[in-house]
Amino acid sequence: MKRKILLTTVILALISTAIAGCSGTKTEGGNNTQKEKILIVRANGDPMSFNPDTLADDYAYAANQNIYNRLVKLDASKQIIPDLAKDWKVSDDGLTITFNLKENAKWHDGKPVTSKDVKYTFDTIKANSTYYFSSRLGIVDSIEAPDDNTVVFKMNNPDVSFVADLGWYACFILPEHIYNNGQKWEDNPASKNPIGSGPFKFSEFKQGVSVTLVPNADYHEGAPKLDKLIFSIIPDEQTAVQALINGEVDVFENVPSASVDQLKSNDKIRLALNEYPSPVRLIFNLKNEVLQDVNLRRAIAAAINKEEISQKVFNGVQKPEYSMYPSLIEWAANTEDTSPGFNIEEAKKILEDAGYKKNAEGFYVTGITLDVFQGSGNPDVAKLLEATLAQAGIGLDVAVHEYNAWSQKVGINRDFMIEMQGGFMGPDPAALGKRYGTGSGNNYGEYSNPQFDDLMLQGAATGDQEKRAEIYKEAQTLLAKDLPYIPIVSYAVYDANNSAYVNLPIDGAGKWGWAEYTFTDLK
Repeated sequence: MKRKILLTTVILALISTAIAGCSGTKTEGGNNTQKEKILIVRANGDPMSFNPDTLADDYAYAANQNIYNRLVKLDASKQIIPDLAKDWKVSDDGLTITFNLKENAKWHDGKPVTSKDVKYTFDTIKANSTYYFSSRLGIVDSIEAPDDNTVVFKMNNPDVSFVADLGWYACFILPEHIYNNGQKWEDNPASKNPIGSGPFKFSEFKQGVSVTLVPNADYHEGAPKLDKLIFSIIPDEQTAVQALINGEVDVFENVPSASVDQLKSNDKIRLALNEYPSPVRLIFNLKNEVLQDVNLRRAIAAAINKEEISQKVFNGVQKPEYSMYPSLIEWAANTEDTSPGFNIEEAKKILEDAGYKKNAEGFYVTGITLDVFQGSGNPDVAKLLEATLAQAGIGLDVAVHEYNAWSQKVGINRDFMIEMQGGFMGPDPAALGKRYGTGSGNNYGEYSNPQFDDLMLQGAATGDQEKRAEIYKEAQTLLAKDLPYIPIVSYAVYDANNSAYVNLPIDGAGKWGWAEYTFTDLK
């Protein structure tokens, strides 16, 4: 224990030394000293790239949210609000979507943001099948830029969820004059030294230490109030909690559940519960012959004690999730046809009825692997899964990875049997199609069901919420039958913020973006 305390102390000392300016003071005119407004945000790990459109990089998301803009963005309530687009209109037949851009937006090098940049960005993403949003753009027939401030998307099929998708991952607008130089985006120097149009400019990246941004004085919504925005890279959650308590971090999203009560008693810290339609879930690789047997998948589902996981890992903050679409979105969630409840004897019966036999060690199946990444309680969830699956005679081998290594293995190489993920499934239930539709880039398990795909098309084609609810609930009935994935717990976490600051992301419903610090200021 002494060694652990000493190590934590040393790590925090290094962080404090590496992030210059944490004292929050500066000298002006050689005489007067006043507080410099430096906000320090805890980051979980190193960004994989500062190009925000090639892949979905959670570790780069918050920094990129402040360096770049999209056409639209998600606010704290996970709803769509304007970004570079001041407004938009969808034609009556749903086949034309016209965005009107803000006239005064500029790139960080001073050049104007125009519709040509928007067209270039999405045309390039669509042409590169490995880019995260590429498959989604298959619904787009063409993109037109009739003048500098108008962008027109011509659709192959109507899809009422498409505008919402443009506020999600990998849809940031990039400067054509920087990226259109014959190089792949991944090789362009701007992917390491980014130029965006957002409220903050890139200043410095120290691997394993921090990402530093400085205010964009010419930002089209007004200069940020902060003097500096630092993302302090602290992978270990308890080290990050201690940094928050010590005043060395001002913003800590997704506080570990075990630390909530301790932080609630600290009057210098403001806690806010943040609920996301992003349930923790297991994804089956359906290209794996062993897991193609739905009986095995159903037995695994019956051997998961979601109540125990909720209480032991998340202190009951993240509730058990049984619906195949997040129950947080009440109008769309099917709460009748759901994933199985916990029943070890039922799990054994499913396997025996399907012809599985126990080996000498009492296992029906062995050699199944589960890949998880560090943090967010994932390793602890995996341990409980391993234990209860063993009770049902299912051998599970858990591998825990650093996030970027997990992302490469699972998300890019698709080298897994079962993987654990969260991931946003809002703001619209059409997200089911992006996660599990045939050929979708997010469909890590490569589930394919033509009936499900057809329902996704039907749901996207109508704006009638009652009809859409019926369609998406029918789709969930199919998912509950096929079980390409198993929801485990909902995603609800406390965000912790230095109470000296106002206008933080959690305060921005209807006003500013998720993880955006344009208007953050000291009280």
